[in-house]
Amino acid sequence: MHSREFYRMLAVMLALTGAAAIGQGFAWGVPGIVAALLLGGALTALAAVYTLRRYRRIAQLSEYLAQVYTGGQPPRLSGQTPGELSALQDDLYKITSVLQQQASALKADKRFLADSLSDIAHQLRTPLSAILLQCDFLREELPPGEAVEGLAQIETQADRIRWLVESLLRLSRLDAGVVPFEKRELPARQVIQRAAGGLAGLYLKRNVELQVDCPEQLNCVCDLEWTAEALANLLKNAAEHTPAGGTVRVEYSPQALYYEFRVQNTGPAILPEDMPHLFERFWRGAAASPGSVGIGLPLARSIARGQQGDVSAENTPEGPLFRLRLFR
Repeated sequence: MHSREFYRMLAVMLALTGAAAIGQGFAWGVPGIVAALLLGGALTALAAVYTLRRYRRIAQLSEYLAQVYTGGQPPRLSGQTPGELSALQDDLYKITSVLQQQASALKADKRFLADSLSDIAHQLRTPLSAILLQCDFLREELPPGEAVEGLAQIETQADRIRWLVESLLRLSRLDAGVVPFEKRELPARQVIQRAAGGLAGLYLKRNVELQVDCPEQLNCVCDLEWTAEALANLLKNAAEHTPAGGTVRVEYSPQALYYEFRVQNTGPAILPEDMPHLFERFWRGAAASPGSVGIGLPLARSIARGQQGDVSAENTPEGPLFRLRLFR
């Protein structure tokens, strides 16, 4: 007989015994009634104690599972009594042990990958810097003409490679969870200025106007450098998908639950088939700009999520809109 069936039968027997005792007590008169009440109370107390112990065991298991779910160190469970709950406890210990081992191994693999990519990025930075320095030297030595134009193309491609290397390095650090985000309260306009500072040449080249709507008195709690990096990728993506003469508008507004930066451009709507893949790494849609490698938007989302936030995209009548939210 299974223990569950046994406990059910025991509870029924206790209830029937108590009822029979009370009924018989009425037949014996007042002394019998008193004795029956005492017996019934004792049986009821016994059943209550048993039920309370089982609920406490269930509460312990619930707390144990909650700690496992949140990644904490689950407490040791006491009371190794035979039964279904003890068997369940043993199974939970086994599963948790395996999961913790796998989590530790995965964390070690992520750190190894981050360190490896860091080494690769360092090895690539040196020759790229040498190429760019040599381009500067040759530009000064060579007369104007096709050679100088060729050097400009070399510089452009070297800059693209350097940006890609740096972006992959940032992504690897975010994936490994080794980025120490330093959140502090600062003017939101400072984040926007830091993000847009390196994009003036791109906006000028594409003849796109950047509009900023962010009152100076509004603040934001975030990591300045990383949040500016995320916002810069959104601004860069917006400029690349805005036709000449168009505008990109960046707005900021603090909400009750989060701080929100919005980037909207007057370019064409995001294609429905592209929308689900916008934040996939190395994915390039049909409307991707020439030279795009599909890393900017995924990087922006990873940075936001590293600060308990997110990045989303939608189409509006005014044009595509990206939201960068950082939850309080």
